[in-house]
Amino acid sequence: MTRRSLALALLLLLSAGAPLADAHPEQDNDPPLVDAGLDREVDRGAVVWLDGGGTNDPDGEVVTYEWTIRTPAGETIAPEDADAVSTSFTAAETGRYEVTLTATDDHGATRSDTLYVDVTDSTADDSANDSGANDPPVGGIRGPDTVVTGESATFVAAVFDPDGEITSYAWSDGQSGREITKPVEVPAGETFSFSVRVTDDDGATETFRKSVRVVAADADGDGSTDPDNTAPRAWIEGPDRVAVGETTSFVLHGSDADGTVVSHEWTAPSGGSGAVIRHTFGSAGTYTVSGTVTDDDGATANASTTVEVYEEGPPVVRIFGPDTAPAGSTQEYWIEAYDPDGGELTISWDPAQNQLERSSNTSLNHVQIWGDLDDTIVVRAVVTDDEGNTVTAVKETEVENTYDPDLSEKVPQLSSIETEYVLDDSKQTGATDTITLGTYNLSSTVAHNESKIVRATWEINDTIAATYTDELGRFKGSVATNIQHTFVSESGRMVSRAVTVRAVDSDGDRDSRKLVSRFHSIQTHPDVTFYARGPGAESQGSTVLIEPGQDVVFTVGSYQNYRLVFGDGESITGSGTSGANNVKISHTYEDPGTYTVRLFSTQGPKGKALAAATVTVRPRTYEEYWYEVRKTEINQVHSQEHPTGASWEKVAVHDSGEVFTGRTVSVLADSGRPSMLDENWELNGTSTQQRTQRVTRISESDPDGSGEDWTLVQRNVRTESRTYYEDRYTWFESKFRRNGWRQTGETRTRRVVIGDGHDHDRERHSRTTAECTNWDLALDPLGGFSRECARWEYDTDVWYTGHDHDGRTYYETEYRYKTEVKRTETVSYHKYAGTETRTVRIKTYAETETWIEWLWESDSGYTEQEQSLTKPAEGTYISGTLRLVEVRCGSGESNHDSVMC
Repeated sequence: MTRRSLALALLLLLSAGAPLADAHPEQDNDPPLVDAGLDREVDRGAVVWLDGGGTNDPDGEVVTYEWTIRTPAGETIAPEDADAVSTSFTAAETGRYEVTLTATDDHGATRSDTLYVDVTDSTADDSANDSGANDPPVGGIRGPDTVVTGESATFVAAVFDPDGEITSYAWSDGQSGREITKPVEVPAGETFSFSVRVTDDDGATETFRKSVRVVAADADGDGSTDPDNTAPRAWIEGPDRVAVGETTSFVLHGSDADGTVVSHEWTAPSGGSGAVIRHTFGSAGTYTVSGTVTDDDGATANASTTVEVYEEGPPVVRIFGPDTAPAGSTQEYWIEAYDPDGGELTISWDPAQNQLERSSNTSLNHVQIWGDLDDTIVVRAVVTDDEGNTVTAVKETEVENTYDPDLSEKVPQLSSIETEYVLDDSKQTGATDTITLGTYNLSSTVAHNESKIVRATWEINDTIAATYTDELGRFKGSVATNIQHTFVSESGRMVSRAVTVRAVDSDGDRDSRKLVSRFHSIQTHPDVTFYARGPGAESQGSTVLIEPGQDVVFTVGSYQNYRLVFGDGESITGSGTSGANNVKISHTYEDPGTYTVRLFSTQGPKGKALAAATVTVRPRTYEEYWYEVRKTEINQVHSQEHPTGASWEKVAVHDSGEVFTGRTVSVLADSGRPSMLDENWELNGTSTQQRTQRVTRISESDPDGSGEDWTLVQRNVRTESRTYYEDRYTWFESKFRRNGWRQTGETRTRRVVIGDGHDHDRERHSRTTAECTNWDLALDPLGGFSRECARWEYDTDVWYTGHDHDGRTYYETEYRYKTEVKRTETVSYHKYAGTETRTVRIKTYAETETWIEWLWESDSGYTEQEQSLTKPAEGTYISGTLRLVEVRCGSGESNHDSVMC
């Protein structure tokens, strides 16, 4: 996440609630104050740096930048990064370029500012005085590379004459003039070509050609279905947490690698068009924010994000910073904080911010990392709202003291760019010197796993673009590249700048790193005299072109003390001069590269005066022989199948074996080998498993009677009538068989005594014993007889009759019988559920397959380009391909830098 996007997110989170006004600016919002920069004049072919860092929004934040350029020919083009704060373009034509910067704030309001770039051809006057041959026209045809079939397209002959004027244009279709319109009637999928023949005022002619691909219209008929078009990229910027009732903004960004983004459409939480949408969420929850961007070829890209809407509460704080950092480096830590109540927040840091940071941005803290390897640096931010609620956020960073590049790659490798801000507290002599002067130390580490000559180039898109060249020499391992730079601006405040460092070795291999951040700047004005002149030049100016080892003479005029920075790591200081006695300062540049020379002075009441010049040191040149040779190569492939092509021959077995296919079958161990498996399946192992399953039982009661393992889930699942028989017993006096009864074998006998020769009332006494062996009848005081018996065998009823002298005794025997009685009852059954766990043995079979990999060979011939410092012998190269080429040291075409440079 960039510093600008973080600042935007913080601003959006802290914004107060406002009425919903989707995709439209609020009535009381002020549009941003846009500053595209100053008008300027450059030579044709120069790179023009554009900087919108002076743009600001008085009541919010600038969220999008869009650069558009109108060429002298009236065409509209885009710079390298059309949506960046700072960018550049190449002035390829003479005339006036109109450069417009349009900025959009976080409320959707826009405003534009235009600067003019006048491009001249400084070589035209010199060429007019030359007596040599005429130079033909140069340039090309400008226009679309793809056209929809059935439509028309406009093409322009973007050419010029280096030593004169263009007098005529003759197009291959018979049209004339610099600009033509061609109807396209070629079927989709084909390519058509055309040309223009251009003649200058000296009669020299040159023909330029162009090919255009024809594509079909899309379903809507308003775009193209170009298969080669690169779709745009879309992303949404905005808060991820907001309070209920708070109006917040979201920005839909889009970029297109091969064109421009032409529309932004929102789909959620509400519709609308434009890059910015504002929305108020009425209830807590998680919501989706989504939109679609469309490029100039009709391709679209979707983006979405989520936002958490919460009820009001204490401050919410998130702290950001590196997890690891090199010892001695300076790292950025920042926070996102907001108060759900919409109140003001106070932020304090430990370690504390410096004075400039406290006055400019309390959410950002630059902390210098000191310590040993594996030490931990703790950074804290304490956030307090206007109600006294305090939240502390903590970020821990582990110290590392080495840069560990991947030296397996045979290319230079750059570490990330480190920054250190150093204040210049030396006392100046100028009475008006009240401006704080600070310098940034910018550093990176270059690593290479081969002994190569490496050059580092620093490019800084400051108000006056600066380039520094650092010749690192030949090395293997790691070398540091360091420069110092003072950022300048018209306001003297924090500004957004891009810093790029590039490393290139003698083979042309390269790497780069880019840092986009906010930097302290000093306010500048042009109240000094400063010129540069190369050897043999008749005039002095702001650009110089020299060879290595030549001197450049700088003219300095400043009433106050000054500092002259040569751009190659060296600088000098001097005291003030009078206007009539400018100082001449000579400096020698030994290494090729582009150097930005800057003169700082305390002259003037508004800050530091600044002037700059550019010194370009061309690399040395040497000659190489380029030619092509024919080579033969034996190609080898290991494959199970015949490689594509007829020239391959099978040589030998390279490898073979058996592998598992990944398919397995598991069965119960007791079930044996499954019949469906063939011999390719092998037993892969046996295991024991515990299997638990849910079972149900229908029963009159708990199946196991314990009441613990089973749960009653349904009553009266079914009922049934049950018939059963029960035994019934009785005594009969007869021992003969009775119908339905059968004897049990049990009997009983009664002894009956009638009369005893005495007069007394008839009474009956009964006693029952098991067995009686001794009878002793005696008169019982209660009447009748008493008897003593050691053991009774039968139940005996003794009857006593009054005044009966017969006195006889007899016995009665009874027999016990048994029968079955049929009974019927209704039984209810209930449903019980439980679990059963059982142990089973499992056998696993795995499928295998055998394979054979063959070694295949083929002979192939190919052409290869070679280079040499000496002319190759005849017959060692392809006839007709030998060329003698002049190349520059360090260029992408050079091959012998290590020897010649």
